[in-house]
Amino acid sequence: MNRRGLVTRALGAAGLGVAATVLPGCGIARPDASPVVSARQAGRVVIVGAGIAGLAAATELRAAGFDDVMVLEARGRIGGRIWTSMIGDGVPVDLGASWVHGIAGNPIAEVAAENDITMLPTDYGNESVHFQDAAKESPPRDRILMGFWRFARRRPRVPLGTLYEQYATASALTDVDQRYLRYVLNTAIEHEFGADIGDLSLRSIDGGKSWPGRDALFPGGYGQIVDALATGLDIRTGHEVTGIDYTAPVIVLATEAGEMIQAAAVVVTVPLGVLKQDAIAFRPVLPATKRRAIRSLGMGVLNKTCLLFDRVFWPKDVELIGYAGTRPGQWAESLSLYPYTQQPILMMFNAGTYGAHIEAMSDAEVVGEALTALAAMYEPVPQPKDARITRWQSDPWSFGSYSYVPAAASFKQYAELARPIGERIFFAGEATHDEYPATVHGAYLSGVRAAREVAASVGHPRYLARTAHRDTGPLAATTSRRTGSA
Repeated sequence: MNRRGLVTRALGAAGLGVAATVLPGCGIARPDASPVVSARQAGRVVIVGAGIAGLAAATELRAAGFDDVMVLEARGRIGGRIWTSMIGDGVPVDLGASWVHGIAGNPIAEVAAENDITMLPTDYGNESVHFQDAAKESPPRDRILMGFWRFARRRPRVPLGTLYEQYATASALTDVDQRYLRYVLNTAIEHEFGADIGDLSLRSIDGGKSWPGRDALFPGGYGQIVDALATGLDIRTGHEVTGIDYTAPVIVLATEAGEMIQAAAVVVTVPLGVLKQDAIAFRPVLPATKRRAIRSLGMGVLNKTCLLFDRVFWPKDVELIGYAGTRPGQWAESLSLYPYTQQPILMMFNAGTYGAHIEAMSDAEVVGEALTALAAMYEPVPQPKDARITRWQSDPWSFGSYSYVPAAASFKQYAELARPIGERIFFAGEATHDEYPATVHGAYLSGVRAAREVAASVGHPRYLARTAHRDTGPLAATTSRRTGSA
């Protein structure tokens, strides 16, 4: 079972669960109804952002016959919040997305299969949970979670943090049981949504859908998926879009470098965090309902600390290492990459408030905190040979890890964020998919959807009229820079 399935099972046992589904027509296959057009008919389509949503949109448009599709990326690399880096002597580690959530029919799993990219499943039951200063065994996960969800069901809009305190008192939980429940809520909820349980309610997490099957990760890195999708696309890195003017028939995009790029249609795929920062000036301003959705949805944070050691000092066959310390939510879960890569690497997670807190620390301070937590579980703990540390909330191209629905918000606001503006400005990205938000496959499917919306708009007479003069203007001769599989 995948991680989201564990949450779904607990909610279902309490009479609350969401259903798994497979969306027809949203996978890799191209529907017969997709119009095939040329650039002369459609005009230039500019996609803002070369994350998975932007790459999916560009790939879908190319398959539909569009031959003037330009992808503008602010970073010096492609992939966005998919980021495969190297640790030690060239060992790949994913500092952004790691897992395919539910591999049965998942479009990302299909891309992997088509490109012979190896995936290995994660067994979330293969975990070792350690209690700081407590020798008692932890209670069964299902029992303690189901009791909490039944308690929460009566007050679905109350923050889960408040309900945790009330439940611990009403049920007279022992210190160890309280600590274990808090550990489970951190690893299963706060890590999953990138937010504190004080910012989430039952209603705000009981939405969306999940793919069936187990979760899996890529021993060779998620970047292989990015490279497969990017091959042959016109991608221009180092092009930060600062403004989109759609007041005239021809849309004009301004970049930080002072370029003015014309387009007939634009697909905006930047993360919710970038939209919340007003990093792109829209003219005219975005509709009020879309601005409200941007304000209402939250941008969570999940940071990783990857440590490479010279040897494995934890059980080699264990995949997940849990730590129910006296400070809830701090260094509570680590993934051993040894079963996947045969390398002595721990990927340690911190979400929400503490995940954001460590961004102000130096690398040495972060590593020191990590080693302190490990020392409470294992002795002796050697110094790491190398480390990679993320700071996603401070990242100027994302301002967070992925979106979530705060206690007072609604999943409907994902759909509002996805709504196109006329037949000219389209939106994609994980925060625009109300069924699969905060996932790579949700971002991918949103890019496919946006591309099909662009293609469908081509047949409208007004669209054809406003693209008739697309090759005029200062950027008609702009040359392309293709990243291919870089």
